[in-house]
Amino acid sequence: MSRPHEDREKHTLVDHRAGGPPVAFAPESWVAIGVANVKADRNDACVSAYETLVEKARTSNVHANPAVIFASQNERRVVTVVGVQGHDGFRHLAAAWDDHHRNAQHRVISESVSFALYKVVAHAGNADVDPSSDDAYMYEHVDRSVPNVAELFSSLNMSLDFRGATVLYDDAAVATVIVSRFAHIAAYDTFRAGPEATKLLGAPGEPGTTSFQMRPRKTLALATQ
Repeated sequence: MSRPHEDREKHTLVDHRAGGPPVAFAPESWVAIGVANVKADRNDACVSAYETLVEKARTSNVHANPAVIFASQNERRVVTVVGVQGHDGFRHLAAAWDDHHRNAQHRVISESVSFALYKVVAHAGNADVDPSSDDAYMYEHVDRSVPNVAELFSSLNMSLDFRGATVLYDDAAVATVIVSRFAHIAAYDTFRAGPEATKLLGAPGEPGTTSFQMRPRKTLALATQ
């Protein structure tokens, strides 16, 4: 089992053990979402790298928190969601993470990385990210705004195994991310194939739409100042 260690570059105490408390992101709060595409055999290394980056951001003047790090079920993507203090906080975080990726080129972990600022629009049900849960978490990105969030939640609530969801808009409000939680992945598949989901989100797999199952690897709650 891994254990806390001191990161040599910045002397930041980093706990790489999986788990953490249930975490939710408050409506109207800003978050940075990074999606790294990785080779399956580099998945764990990528998770560890982002754990270090998040801990540095939490202990620096960025004051980034709370945070969640997911790994996709097929271990080809690592998704990092970090609370930031608006646009200034995002710019500071992006600059720090860009420096890290440039410095890490000699030991490339990710094949590609996207990083963008989002605002939490609303929650439905139990939207906590809980590493101890056996629920299926889904990440979906669509290149369209979903202004009728109430209608989306109504459609989700019709699924017997729906647990909760968080809806986020990108900074320009032209793209939407939905992090949803189901008791079983089959329930999400049924919901997503239905006419209401297609009307609101577009057809599964259409250009600009990305969805995949993921599991929480690490959560970090709001740090006390």
